Amino acid sequence: MKKILLISGSPREGNTEYILSGIQNSLGDVSELILLRNLSYNHCRGCLACYETGECVQCDDMKKIFNKLLKADLIVIGSPLYYGNVSGLMKSFIDRTIPAYEKGLLKDKKLISIMVGGGEIETTAKFHKEAIRGFVKYNKLKLLKVFNFQGFGENDLKDDPSATKEISKIIKLIKL
Repeated sequence: MKKILLISGSPREGNTEYILSGIQNSLGDVSELILLRNLSYNHCRGCLACYETGECVQCDDMKKIFNKLLKADLIVIGSPLYYGNVSGLMKSFIDRTIPAYEKGLLKDKKLISIMVGGGEIETTAKFHKEAIRGFVKYNKLKLLKVFNFQGFGENDLKDDPSATKEISKIIKLIKL
């Protein structure tokens, strides 16, 4: 059975977490949901020590996440759209995976990316792939699919039938 790691880059309990929780509830014990907002991890210092060692010199919660990333068969990241990019929480997380790409530790891991934007869905979709492009490219991840949702208010997606349909598509893709 494959191990699925879901990572939420939302600073609030809202649409992104609703989507990821729905996925996790459907998958059960093979999955784990990490809420970055509940962890304590620093920004990348740019010290480049990881280029030599393959490990970050910082001792924080990122070490726990990193080990889970290495064990995961499939990674699902979710973030709200902020100024045409992922949230600051997600960006810091992505930056802290530099030790992985330096040593090719995430190479060929499968990735599904989810983005929730408050504006038009086309706008969210336009920025989404660009926002995660470097993460996918440098870690040599296999991007299975990107999913875009439209939601601004904290609970916009809970009663949205199209969101429920998209979540079902994500679950089906994961179970393949």
